[in-house]
Amino acid sequence: MSAVVLASYEVQQARDVMAALLLKGQRKLHWRDESANRRLFLSRRAASIESEVVIATWCGMDSARQERPRRKAQQILLAALADRGVTEALFESRGPVRDKGDIAGLAGLRRSGALPDSLRVGHVAGPAEHALWAADVAVGAFGAALDGKPEYWTELLGGTKVTVLNCGHCDLPHGPGATGKPDAPWCTS
Repeated sequence: MSAVVLASYEVQQARDVMAALLLKGQRKLHWRDESANRRLFLSRRAASIESEVVIATWCGMDSARQERPRRKAQQILLAALADRGVTEALFESRGPVRDKGDIAGLAGLRRSGALPDSLRVGHVAGPAEHALWAADVAVGAFGAALDGKPEYWTELLGGTKVTVLNCGHCDLPHGPGATGKPDAPWCTS
């Protein structure tokens, strides 16, 4: 899970950069739908935004049972954003039921004191908020590097400050090193 941290005056520029990348017939950018050459281009253009990217990881996640790990990674990500003074976080909507689950989880985090009241969190449809696409590119490039394809990540790092948070599952750092291999193995526990 990733976030692209932007000052309020940088948001429109990020929207413009990402919107200009749509191909004819596309409603939104999505990393998994792009070719290798296009991913390289998208990584380069996302780097041109010159933002900070924060990535939260959770190893050993089963795609069939991802809601709890996703919530935990979201909690870690939001706490890191709050530590950076972020006051608003937007997530891509995953539909009313899942968005409602996110909001309920966030309310619990606020009650427990894990998240400050000053951090507002909302959801928006992917095609409606072009700046969200930069986060999709960042996490896609990160995942590709973990899979042994570091070229996208290297392009992204050309203009982007990146923080990869310790894994919420095992508390180890997972991320592409200089060789594009994980700094620590994915744990399986």
